[in-house]
Amino acid sequence: MENFKYFALMYLNDWQFWDKPFSERIFSNDNKDSLDAFHHAAKYYKVTRNFPIDVSESRLQAALDLVRARRGALTEKNVCQTVDRLASEFESRYGKNAISAASKFLWLRHKSPVVIFDSRARKWLNKNGYKVPANDYTRYRQQWLCAFVDHRAEIDHACSGLVNVLDYSMAHDEDEQEVSDVVSSLWFQERVFDKFLWFNADN
Repeated sequence: MENFKYFALMYLNDWQFWDKPFSERIFSNDNKDSLDAFHHAAKYYKVTRNFPIDVSESRLQAALDLVRARRGALTEKNVCQTVDRLASEFESRYGKNAISAASKFLWLRHKSPVVIFDSRARKWLNKNGYKVPANDYTRYRQQWLCAFVDHRAEIDHACSGLVNVLDYSMAHDEDEQEVSDVVSSLWFQERVFDKFLWFNADN
């Protein structure tokens, strides 16, 4: 399905209910609340299996510390290296390859230029001519961005209409100008494309 208005509204709701609170709480100064949010984000993004020591929140403290230890801005030049390095640190600590987890937590902190690595998105990319080897974040991001550019005009058009349907969304109580700024941002539109990829992976 290529109705990007559907995916735009879907991500607006997800942003308000999930990603915005995750971003604010994980990187707050309240470590207890930060860890709780990190735990719930790991479950929501289905990456808890990457941290297999026990079933408690405490197993994620080291992972949270590694994410929060990332200093400085992410740029086009260093983003892939940063994701790969964090994935390697996760693997050294927990014993499992964790590119997806690394990209998801770094996205919650930095948003663009991070692109979330997702197996269903990779499946769609490979089926549609954007070839991505397994566990190759640099190539994944490159091909993901090529596909995004190919759909950017449709996504931008869909997102521009969101301010007209706020009453039907989780953002119904938000300031209209603030929502307009969010939905016109690159990072928001990239996540709309993530929704499209995930939904269409099996089509």
